Amino acid sequence: MASLPALSLLFAAVVVGTSAVKIADMDQGAEFTKCLNISDWQTKTLADDITLYDRLANGCCPKGSLPGHSFYTGYQNPQIVCGFKADGSIEVIITGSINNYNAAKCEYNKCYVDKQNLACADDSKQLLNGCCAKTTKANTGFPAACIPTVHRSASTGINFDRMTYCTTYHKDFVTKGRAGTKEKDDDQAGGKLVPANIDTYAACDSSAGGSASGSGTTTSAKTSGVDRAVLSVMGIFAIAIARTMH
Repeated sequence: MASLPALSLLFAAVVVGTSAVKIADMDQGAEFTKCLNISDWQTKTLADDITLYDRLANGCCPKGSLPGHSFYTGYQNPQIVCGFKADGSIEVIITGSINNYNAAKCEYNKCYVDKQNLACADDSKQLLNGCCAKTTKANTGFPAACIPTVHRSASTGINFDRMTYCTTYHKDFVTKGRAGTKEKDDDQAGGKLVPANIDTYAACDSSAGGSASGSGTTTSAKTSGVDRAVLSVMGIFAIAIARTMH
């Protein structure tokens, strides 16, 4: 039978290891300082629970995770973007390699939430990586007026985990004109990204355009993923304590 101290340690470990959140509940343009699982990046939407991880002491994300993706200039991007410097320029610097991990260092600069929540051709919603679930190659998965490009590359880390992301633009970008402003110093304000000010080709229809649902606060009384995990473990913990008292 486990001792009470051992059970307490088990309780703490489970709670710390559970980090279920929804990007939809974060403010549009909010700074993103964590890492997310690559599987979640490629399969989850804004409304889904995802698991977040702390960055390592060297600034890098743990193996199998990423901080988002470096902003791809001129297009609508994945829904978490990185590389923003104070002057509006984009830069991500990774030094070292998997063969010299102790000397490695990652500088992602600022990463932000850029909620677009585009509709897909099958009425599902855009994934966190900017693609639709059925986007397997260029011009697939989205409605006809939305043009996606699929990118396959190493993640923004030193482990070179492979990942996929998509950029998008409206097929009538010429007649619709460009979005945003030419200035870069208005792309960030008040510690947040301002997607509506970023100079890009015209966004696809149904794009959140800087005003996606989910303001970072919720009025729902539903129990979050973390709360459910805590309550479940607390129940087990209470049962174990009761048994030790008989």
